[in-house]
Amino acid sequence: MPEEQFRAIARFLVPVDLPLGMQLATPAAPIEYVYFPVSGLISVDALTSGGESVEVGVIGREGMSGVYGMLGHTQGAHSVVMQGPGAGLRIRMNLVRDEFLKGGPFAQLIYSFTYMQMVQMSQSVLCNRLHPVESRMARWLLTACDRTQSDLLQLTQEFLAQMLGSRRSTVTVSAGNLQREGLIDYTRGRVRVVDRERLEAKACECYQIVRATYENLIGHDY
Repeated sequence: MPEEQFRAIARFLVPVDLPLGMQLATPAAPIEYVYFPVSGLISVDALTSGGESVEVGVIGREGMSGVYGMLGHTQGAHSVVMQGPGAGLRIRMNLVRDEFLKGGPFAQLIYSFTYMQMVQMSQSVLCNRLHPVESRMARWLLTACDRTQSDLLQLTQEFLAQMLGSRRSTVTVSAGNLQREGLIDYTRGRVRVVDRERLEAKACECYQIVRATYENLIGHDY
């Protein structure tokens, strides 16, 4: 981003902690703030009226929450929550949108991020419909590691089941298979990727499709 555009919004950015479980946006509620995570993991979840949810997108330090508001929509349709603790910068929606509407490189960055989210969400739909749980789990673990830049994740089986849209018992079996194959080390509430190369081979093609999109737009180190 050009220095002039960055200075225009930098004076309004407020450092904030982003603890595990912090709700950044809820369906049908006004989008008051935009969050730029410096660390941690944001989960974008589609919800049913009965309270069930499936993750449709993850965001790390490459992105932001509140993109719907940037595009002129006062409310979002998804739940946006911290699924990995971290820290970031917060700014009021109206302030950052004013700069976005001026166009230029900042607006182009927002458009690129929006496109990356569209690719990720559409691929998630295909993946949840066609691919086995074990491959989907490998994809999700790799994606989370990419966003957090860490091979260690704080996860429960209940959370994994929710994110993958699967039964907890199914997730337990799949996680056990990946551990027996030496791809991950799973203990209560924590997963460590042990063999990333083999885990990538286990993951479905959706992981590489989404990763290639991100790398083409923002480079390898995101």
